Amino acid sequence: MKHLVRRRARQAMRVALEPVRLLGPGARRWTEARVNARGKRYIPPGLGVRGFFAALEAAGVAHVVLRWFEELPHVARGHDVDILVSDEGMAVVDGLLSYWPRGQQIDVFSVSGANGGGFRPDLLGDSVPGFPPAIAAEILETRRAGHGPWGIPAPRQHALGLAYHAVYLKGYQSGLPPDGKRPPRQKGSRDYDSVLRQLAPGAGLDLPDEITLESLDGYLAAQGWRPERAHLEALKPFNRWLSERP
Repeated sequence: MKHLVRRRARQAMRVALEPVRLLGPGARRWTEARVNARGKRYIPPGLGVRGFFAALEAAGVAHVVLRWFEELPHVARGHDVDILVSDEGMAVVDGLLSYWPRGQQIDVFSVSGANGGGFRPDLLGDSVPGFPPAIAAEILETRRAGHGPWGIPAPRQHALGLAYHAVYLKGYQSGLPPDGKRPPRQKGSRDYDSVLRQLAPGAGLDLPDEITLESLDGYLAAQGWRPERAHLEALKPFNRWLSERP
């Protein structure tokens, strides 16, 4: 109940203060910090999803929409857009986005995690990239053109990246069972099992017969996609499955 009250209070503050154009930069940053405590980024409504990617394309910024790009520029209600960008492109990206919580939410990862492109930069700073830099560079280097002004991963990188996301960034929240003996801890917002099985043939991947967090972790390790131990340790506070492993 308290969480709901705080959330509604932030929403009310956002609606009340957004029309105020007399706020100076300092006051606006202070207000943004109150209504957007986690520092999430948003594509402003006036720019829109297609306009944002068209601007990246025009600026020559290497980028990839990591997953769920099939229906772009439409994004299902309650979902965000996840992109990977070159380190050099982060300045352009930040110039286009807003921290005011209105518009389409977007998560931005840079290759090295620098310049605000890390995993949970609000809490971890720039020290923890979403992907190991070598893997992030591979995803960017093998990207393909999407059906709009956005890049998408090649089939293999798409499937492996989705498995990586489910295991190392979502854990129990993915809705996948931890192993072959225990059921899922919670219901996920996406059906990772079905989607991975659909992607595997076109990606040339022979996935485990039973898709679990444990089996995918082993498979990703065999493909060279498991993060180093220090990277995994840094992700543990946000992934109970990782933190509970021996």
